[in-house]
Amino acid sequence: MRLAAAFCLSLPAVLLAGAALARCPTSDDISAGIVYSNTVAGQESINVAFGTTAYLASYYELGDQGLTKQFLMLKGVYPQTLTAITAAEVLTISYHYPVGQAEFPEPREGVSWQVEAVVAQGSDSLTETQSYTFGREEAREIGDCTFGVIPYDIETRSEAYGAQVLGMFYVPVLGVAFPDVRRDLPESGEVAFSESMTTYPALLAQWGN
Repeated sequence: MRLAAAFCLSLPAVLLAGAALARCPTSDDISAGIVYSNTVAGQESINVAFGTTAYLASYYELGDQGLTKQFLMLKGVYPQTLTAITAAEVLTISYHYPVGQAEFPEPREGVSWQVEAVVAQGSDSLTETQSYTFGREEAREIGDCTFGVIPYDIETRSEAYGAQVLGMFYVPVLGVAFPDVRRDLPESGEVAFSESMTTYPALLAQWGN
């Protein structure tokens, strides 16, 4: 049995061309949307997080035809559902845990947590082990903004997919997390990289909407 997608495949991103983003977001902006964008070798990826810091309708992927993916995340980091939208169908993957929401640890420096999750799509399901390892909080310049961020890894293991690791960073003051693609770049600096953070209304204004 192979599910159409799994959490370890990476959080949504969309390749778009656009001007540099401005306006540093605060926690008050989460209901309107917080945008993280990065550009690697001229290709721009945009992630948009909406919701509240307790339960995020988070990480929308915006394609040429509109919304293509949506993750619902608990505490900004723990996946609850993934909805993938294509021209032909809508697929929903759900994540079921043996603990209640109150038992999920707060994303903090030094936290290490492992849980068994049942990942289901329709009548198909698999069991995967999810391991979360949060590093030390550090200051990070993201465009014209500076935030305290906690880098962390999500490792998933299952019989169907084996072991996979996704690097992320969590921004405590915003209650959101994003893919940490900067960690995958060569140390030589040969690959051009930039990143920025803004609000979703500001992004729409840039696009003329």
